[in-house]
Amino acid sequence: MPNNVDKVMSGLMGAAKDVKAGFKGLTGVFMHLMEEHGKVGALIKRVAKSDDPAVRADLYPKIRRELLSHEKGELKVVYPALAHLPGVSAIELTHAREASELEIALADVDSLAFDDAAWGLTFQRLADLVEKHVDHEESEFFPKAQEALGEERAKQLLAEFEAVKKQS
Repeated sequence: MPNNVDKVMSGLMGAAKDVKAGFKGLTGVFMHLMEEHGKVGALIKRVAKSDDPAVRADLYPKIRRELLSHEKGELKVVYPALAHLPGVSAIELTHAREASELEIALADVDSLAFDDAAWGLTFQRLADLVEKHVDHEESEFFPKAQEALGEERAKQLLAEFEAVKKQS
């Protein structure tokens, strides 16, 4: 279970992403997704800095669960909402490709014991892919999607996204 410092740092990173989202004009599901990025990003950084198998065993399952449920919600709710909108329909295809790369990287980490010498480098590859994906979403996908969908639809999608995540 994450310790109190990990929980606080994760929460602070999430709050920082909320502020950043607000400055970008993002609302609803997009603001929430950025908050989730911040929270899981803090956990990823904590694990990436440690070579302790106990830290890895404690935090990686939570990171994995969060990444998979986050992606499931995006793939089932957020990106399909863009599929038929002019100017943003291609985002869904790019996101699906990136999500597939993340799933492969997760499987690579899953295949190793926490004390395996290759675990750190394999996890770092995952961390790098997550960082690249998050940057892509936050700098390109979300602003375009927010503009195309509008504030009200972005708020509606948040409830749908949360419902899908609860099923995970």
